[in-house]
Amino acid sequence: MIIKNVTVLNFSDLSIHKNVDLLIEGDRIKKIIKKKSIEPDGSGEERQKDSNLKYEGRDDEVIEGADFYVIPGLTNCHSHTGMILLRGCAEDVNSLNWFNKYIWVYEKNLLPEDVYIGTLLGAAEMLLSGVTLVCDHYFYMDKAFKAYQEAGMKADLAWAVFGRGDDQEENFKEAMNFTEKFSGVDKRISISLGPHSPYICPENFLKKVGDISHKTGLKIHIHVSEEKWQVDKSLKEKGKTPVQYLAGIGLIKENSILAHAYWATDRDLEIIKNAGAGVAHAPKTYMRFGFLKDFLPRALKSGIKIALASDGVVSNSSMSIFEAARDAALLAKLSVGDAEKGRIEEIIPLLSSGGKIMGNEKIGEIKEGYIADLVLIKKDSPNMNPAINIFANILYSLSQSDIDTVIVDGKVVVREGKLLTIDVKEVVKEANRIKERLLQRTDEKPMQEFGR
Repeated sequence: MIIKNVTVLNFSDLSIHKNVDLLIEGDRIKKIIKKKSIEPDGSGEERQKDSNLKYEGRDDEVIEGADFYVIPGLTNCHSHTGMILLRGCAEDVNSLNWFNKYIWVYEKNLLPEDVYIGTLLGAAEMLLSGVTLVCDHYFYMDKAFKAYQEAGMKADLAWAVFGRGDDQEENFKEAMNFTEKFSGVDKRISISLGPHSPYICPENFLKKVGDISHKTGLKIHIHVSEEKWQVDKSLKEKGKTPVQYLAGIGLIKENSILAHAYWATDRDLEIIKNAGAGVAHAPKTYMRFGFLKDFLPRALKSGIKIALASDGVVSNSSMSIFEAARDAALLAKLSVGDAEKGRIEEIIPLLSSGGKIMGNEKIGEIKEGYIADLVLIKKDSPNMNPAINIFANILYSLSQSDIDTVIVDGKVVVREGKLLTIDVKEVVKEANRIKERLLQRTDEKPMQEFGR
């Protein structure tokens, strides 16, 4: 595949390179010819280079890119994708009621095939909004695996396990069978271990998962320090914050995916950084529950690895990582009352930083030898103009309708704003059929107790 005459927007340094040719071979960016480039602020002389890409005799697909910006594919580093089937079911409630009166009541009705349909719906929403990689933490991940394969999307899958409850042994067995069967099956889809959290999972269970991770090399994807009460409870019962506690039993290590860590202390951030773990930041969820905390300004200053996340759609409503970035910037400013926090140059790189958290340095940038996960954005849409500061436009005014083409592993999956891999109408129809059953209340007892 050849993308000709496109304008490359580099998220790592906010540089702009005009009139660039990209040669893609297989799943990689083989060659980049920068024919013109300018500095981020528009200053400096344009530098001319002659293109030596030879198109004659090639049968590559050629995309004329003159009317587009190209950016790296976006990453969603923490999601419960199949939960999309419950979007809108628990609005304007606090987090205790959200879990105990809604989500963990309805999810008792969840069937394996529901997760397949829900994941297809979520994958469609993500791909159409430029997300090419997601870290998914949910149930029945064998069905999610099938959905992501069909969608043509990258994913890291963690089967959520609690380690307690009447059926905990069977659930754990299912999760372990999944990891053994599906690890290494598809190069686009990796597998992680998914213990729910230190406030749900017993210590002996967490240690067991840690041992499995050590022996197999599988990553850990776990919720930690989502809310203040979790930190307070851990300090009271263990004398340690959740981050310190998990680090002590070996679960916070290189490439661990820590969902939220919103109430992490400065000492916690130091532990996370030294361990090489990363945090998935889901700002809209915190705002929906009324949580105001200065996590992001402190985390950015600490130098830890951070990526953006949608979390589950029932607490976030949207799978859009552009929206998550916008919320992250505004929440950072609001949390400390300082308009100079959450700066564009700090937030824009987080749009595609998930690969680095997962330990894949070849995802998330437009460079020779890197994975060809790319998004083409229309230059001429009204809300992207005038282009005084194109990165500000991307952060604060871009709309999903501005996305024209999405490429995953060198394959076009969205063209002219249309998804090529999924019959969206049929998936929507099935999702609305399933939701009627999910919303039935057979009893009021949740599958687990949140906040107890």
